[in-house]
Formats: sequence, structure tokens, C-alpha cells
Amino acid sequence: MKKHPGCILLVGSAQTCPDVEYGSGFRAADPVVFLHRGRSRYLVVPELEFGRALRTGRGLQVLTPERLSLRGRRRKRVGDWAAAVVRKAGVRQVTVPPEFPHGVARRLERAGVRVRVARAEIYPERAVKTSVECRKIRESQQAAVLAMRAALAALSAAGTDRNGCLCARGRTLTSEDIRGLITRVLLDHGCLCRETIVAGGADGADPHERGSGPLRAGEPIVLDIFPEHLEHGYWGDLTRTVVRGTASPALRKIYLAVRAAQSAALAAIRPGVACATVHDRAVRAFAQRGYGKEITAGRPAGYIHSTGHGVGLAVHEAPSLSPGNPRRLRAGNVVTVEPGLYYPDVGGVRIEDTVLVTRTGWRYLVPCEKRFEV
Repeated sequence: MKKHPGCILLVGSAQTCPDVEYGSGFRAADPVVFLHRGRSRYLVVPELEFGRALRTGRGLQVLTPERLSLRGRRRKRVGDWAAAVVRKAGVRQVTVPPEFPHGVARRLERAGVRVRVARAEIYPERAVKTSVECRKIRESQQAAVLAMRAALAALSAAGTDRNGCLCARGRTLTSEDIRGLITRVLLDHGCLCRETIVAGGADGADPHERGSGPLRAGEPIVLDIFPEHLEHGYWGDLTRTVVRGTASPALRKIYLAVRAAQSAALAAIRPGVACATVHDRAVRAFAQRGYGKEITAGRPAGYIHSTGHGVGLAVHEAPSLSPGNPRRLRAGNVVTVEPGLYYPDVGGVRIEDTVLVTRTGWRYLVPCEKRFEV
């Protein structure tokens, strides 16, 4: 692992602070304290996690509150754990991420430790994935693809009732039904997505709206699946937008514009290209077809978000394919490419794939077919 200047201090679990897992190799269910100073790494865990932490095999010095001679209430407070391990390591200044717990920082300062907030990523090398990391992301992405195929098959097999609602087995088909199907497939493959999006019609006009209620023929249905692997913690991310039946000419035009924007962004991806350039290519492709960012009915509409983000131990991490980002892509980056258009009176259309930046360009982590009408 790359050496880092100074002394890094992290507090959290695998869910709240992925850098803990990256730096230590330990996947923590509850908050732990991790101190990284040069070649020395200290991990403070509850007594019940001591054995599991020892088996991480990463050259850690594993400690517990008891082994740090903490007594009474101090055994339960991670701020006291942090102060004790910093004292044990003999350091007077630590570097912490912007999301570091304020209460822990105050406790350290009372102990005479200077707390410096990092201006960049604690582990910038996280953005370049190893072959092992790529395999893990691919496992999660494969689960997303299988769940997507199951959802599309269910939508394709659905009938339509007299009100235009989709139906199956004599009952109305809802966003909740499709979301449940997706969850079951993901669990069968060791993954879970807690906020799966199945947003039909107007629900899809909000990019992060999960969707609810009956699904209708002729309306766009946004399906966004971003599973975390329950064993190793790496994520995947995949979005498709479909219409059950025949799409209107206006809706088809929107879909084709999104396809073109994604193709333009993908064509720009290669090592050395600025992240902002990838986003700008998507924006330009939309503009050539008459689409952009606007205000409709008092709310943002059109292309209202960045083109993509890194994927790894977090579903959103560096690098960001966003406007103004000068960072340049590197071989080994894993990023999403997900342009979309959103209109309150229509809904949303988004297409997203997760790709690996290679030495000469890019490739899909796991390919997934793109269909609009099912």
C-alpha cells in the first residue's frame, strides 16, 4: 500500500467510512478507530471483534478498549478510543476526512492533539482499482444485470388493464412489485440494494425518486439498481429506462437523445482525458438535439446532473465526471456513465453503465442490453 505523509485517523464502520476498510482490510459492522502512520497501522475494535480483526492479515496492530486500559464509560466511547490510540502511537497531529465525527475531534483537541481536516481524498489511490477490486465490482455489477433482466422480463410479460395500468396474475403491477423482484434476485447473488429505483411516469422526473404505485403502459419506467455485495462491500450501478408497449414520438426522441449523449461520453473516455471533458461531451450531444438544462413549472428540468461517478467501496466516489472537474482519468478507474433527461410532465429517461478505464479506452464491467420498448 502507498505510503502517506503524516498520520491518518479514521472513525466509522464500513457503511459510514469506507476508507477504514480500504486502509485496514477490516470490514467493520460497528464503528472502529483506525490510525495509519507510515508503515504502522493500528485498529481499535470492540472485544468481540478482536479475533476477526486479527485474521485480516494486513500487518495490523489490533487493539481493544481493554487493551488500551480504558475503564468505565471510556470503554464505550470511540472518542476515548481515538485519544488512547493516538497517545499510544505518540503522535500530536492527525489528518482526518471532512466527514470525521465532530465529537471525536473535540475529544482529541481536549487531549492536546491537533486535528487537521484533509482537503482531498484520504486515500486518492482508491480511485484506481486493482484486478482484485475489479473482480469484486464485476460480481456486484453482474448481480445488477441479472436483476435488471428479471425486471424487464416481468414488465414485458405484463398485460394492460382498461385504465392503462400494467397487470400480472389478475392484479395491478406496481413499482413495489418490481422492486421486490429485483431485491430477491440480488439476494440470490449475495447482494442488496436498499434504495432501488423503479419510477414510472412523473415519478421518474426526480432522479432519486424510488417510485411507488401502479405502473402504466406508454410511460417511461426508470430502473436504477446499485447493489452492494454483502460479503466484500463493493458496489455496482446500472440504469435502464423502458416503456411497456409503444412510446410516443416525443418520448422516443428523448430516449434517442439520451442514447446519443451516453455514446458521446463513452467515446471520450480514455486515460489522460479530463473528467469535465466527458461531461461536456454529453452536454454537447444533448445541445445538438435541442436539449439542455431549463426551468419547467418552477423546477429544474432537462439535463440536471453530472455524467457519472466512481464506483468501489462506495457507490459514489472519485473520480466524478462533472462540470469543471480538471482531474484526468487513469487506467483502472471504474466510473458510471449515466446521462438523463427529466421533465415533470413526461417523467425521466436515464441510461447508465459502469465501465473500466483501460490503457486505450474503456470496457463494460458487465454488458447489459439496451431496449426502450418492451
